[in-house]
Amino acid sequence: MLPWTIEMHFKETMALAEQLKNLSRAVKDVSENQIMQTAYQIKTDWNSECADIILGKEVKLAAGLLKESDTLNRIAEEIEGQARELYQAELLGAQLARTRIY
Repeated sequence: MLPWTIEMHFKETMALAEQLKNLSRAVKDVSENQIMQTAYQIKTDWNSECADIILGKEVKLAAGLLKESDTLNRIAEEIEGQARELYQAELLGAQLARTRIY
């Protein structure tokens, strides 16, 4: 494989990993801020047993989204690590192919 092709694939993979990290941050923001603000608003505006039930469900939803955000971030980091290793291996392979004597 040509070095510029290797570089292009590496940059594309890293860009995809960055998009995944951005998605992770967006999911985390929804979980920590938007859902919790809504839950707080329900709790302050509506005082009943039903409000407590809805609040509990929203807290569970926020916790689930936070967990998924962490999972997305770990996947993005793993993709980056594997992309770096593959990049180095492909560059080494290309260099060996150029210097090989038959």
